[in-house]
Amino acid sequence: MQSHIQGPRSEKVEILRLVQSKRNINSLNMDLERDMQRIDEANQELLLKIHEKENEIQRLESEITQTRDLAEDEEWEKENCTTMEREKALQELEEETARLDRKNETLVHSIAELQRKLTRKSHKATKCEQDIPKGSPEESKAKLQQLEASCADQEKELVKVMEDYAFVAQLCEDQALCIKKYQETLRKIEEELETRFLEREKKRPKLHRASK
Repeated sequence: MQSHIQGPRSEKVEILRLVQSKRNINSLNMDLERDMQRIDEANQELLLKIHEKENEIQRLESEITQTRDLAEDEEWEKENCTTMEREKALQELEEETARLDRKNETLVHSIAELQRKLTRKSHKATKCEQDIPKGSPEESKAKLQQLEASCADQEKELVKVMEDYAFVAQLCEDQALCIKKYQETLRKIEEELETRFLEREKKRPKLHRASK
């Protein structure tokens, strides 16, 4: 009878223990679910921050690329302006040389004309000397002195023109040498600018891919 009573009690105790265990398990499961939810929320927040940081990094990379491109464009424009200024200076130099060439040609014609005049004066003086017996001594002497003075003036003018010619000829030679050096310098600058431009264009696709 006593064992029969203890049997149901022990079963009841066991049932109560199992019920309590189930409650404990349910409670643990609920705690675990809450923890998982908090972890998931924390992960979502972390992912959001990571995404924001990635966007910020991309924005900074894009700004750096744009700044670099802008700086390169400004440098390119500055160098291009410098080249254009040098080309303008070269053009002015060539125009000045052309003016000197024209002046040189004028001086050559002036020298030739003066030489012809001197030749004519010389012939006149010779003829005058030959004709001296035919006229009075005073008239012949005066005419001869006049011709000699005229020849002397022409010779002085010829010397001055020839000096001007030599000066202009030297200027033309110096200008031609200067133009040659200037053209060589411009050619090197243009080649360097072209090389840098091509290198920059090659880098741009890589920078754009990196920013993406």
